[in-house]
Amino acid sequence: MPPLCVLHVSDLHRDRAEPTSNVMLIDSLERDRDQYTGSESAVIAVPSLVVVSGDIVQGLKDGARDYDSELERQYSEALEFLRELTDRFVDGDRGRVVIVPGNHDVSDQTFRRSLERVDLSDEGTRKIVVDQFLGGAADWRWSWEELAMYRIVDRDVYEQRMEAFRRFYASFYEGERTYATEPDRQFDVFDAVDWDVTVVGFSSCHDNDLLNRQGAIHPDCLAQASTALRGRAVGTNPLRIAVWHHDTQGPPSREDYLDGDVVQNLINAGFSLGFHGHQHRPEFIDTRFLYGPNRRLTLISAGTLCGGTEPRFTRGYNLVELDVVNRTGRLHVREMQNPNPLMPIWGPRGLRGSGNSCVDFSFDGPPRLAVGGSRVAEVLREAQLMYERGDYGEAAEALRPLAGADDLARRLLLACLLAMECAKEVVRLFDPPRSSAEAIALMDALWTESEHDRLRSLVEGGNAVGFDDASVSELRVKYLRKLNRE
Repeated sequence: MPPLCVLHVSDLHRDRAEPTSNVMLIDSLERDRDQYTGSESAVIAVPSLVVVSGDIVQGLKDGARDYDSELERQYSEALEFLRELTDRFVDGDRGRVVIVPGNHDVSDQTFRRSLERVDLSDEGTRKIVVDQFLGGAADWRWSWEELAMYRIVDRDVYEQRMEAFRRFYASFYEGERTYATEPDRQFDVFDAVDWDVTVVGFSSCHDNDLLNRQGAIHPDCLAQASTALRGRAVGTNPLRIAVWHHDTQGPPSREDYLDGDVVQNLINAGFSLGFHGHQHRPEFIDTRFLYGPNRRLTLISAGTLCGGTEPRFTRGYNLVELDVVNRTGRLHVREMQNPNPLMPIWGPRGLRGSGNSCVDFSFDGPPRLAVGGSRVAEVLREAQLMYERGDYGEAAEALRPLAGADDLARRLLLACLLAMECAKEVVRLFDPPRSSAEAIALMDALWTESEHDRLRSLVEGGNAVGFDDASVSELRVKYLRKLNRE
């Protein structure tokens, strides 16, 4: 399986006032690709997947001149940019581009139309409002700018604040994918089959607006995505990556970041990696939470591609190389090197606390599929029939999730891999060996794959399971002789 390189861009903030044109931005990214794929000392793989983690446009405040037409122009510019990026970087395959909305993609004009100002002159009304507002009722909004209380009186109108993004989304994916305005359906699933990866794009703008700057994913979206992943066919257990917009932590004075319970639910749902933006600076976090299984979610945030920057940072984007088989990755931060946004020049930048231009990390794999005893027997029967009719690949796919705990599944999987001459998979799944048959298969596979250092360590150690078997001992001596003749 080839490594997967993800081009992670965020916070595009496309706007007519933005000095960097689409033409120049695309050209600068292509020139940077020429650099990092060929001429730099640490060569980076060509991107095969694009993640766009929100704030597609700059957006407008209610009352802005020509609001509807100006917002449409912003989305048209973003659409043109992302279409060209897709054509230049992933051969026009929109199925390899994951897009989620950010808080700037929420229409303030539509939000304001859903509101009614509350008269607080009456003491009884004030008490009711304060009790409900402080109690967390979802329909109340306080404006510090006006020192006024508002209430959402039309939820149907309120949920239409994502309408412009919805139209943009359908246009980009040419009708193949649509975006729901209902908050409990705002997620989408992308399969990168060549890398055994599934990416779920979430909206973290549930109940988000200019008077309520929180980051939140609707609980039903988390539940439905988790159910969909659990309900997939036995034998299909890809690496799970989540994408959203908001960051996951911030200082006490801030509130526009994702609640920790959302992160915990993503961990419990088996996600291994999370990509986000929003904070306009790159960051890498390897996190574990208190509850649930002993799993971690490795979080990677990208800086802003075309927005305002935080102190000590300039505009930037990420390249993330993932070795899905070995559960390792490398994060490269690319940052604008010159001060002129009219003609950006990109180059490497180290993360905080590191002078290195890349960060190596490991990540958890997907959770082992939970399959009941009766289902195990059914899968084994189906896999045996597949094996007998020569469908070795299908049988192996069904058996992989069971091979860690079931000895019969493990033996049958080994037989399938040997029939397909998949030496690399034998090395990955059967080292160290648990039986004589596995020891023999592993020695042959290590020799085939030219992993002679590991083979020498195995045969010279002599303490592997099965090495007291006569046939294993004979093969061990054979490979010792071969290795010593090199």
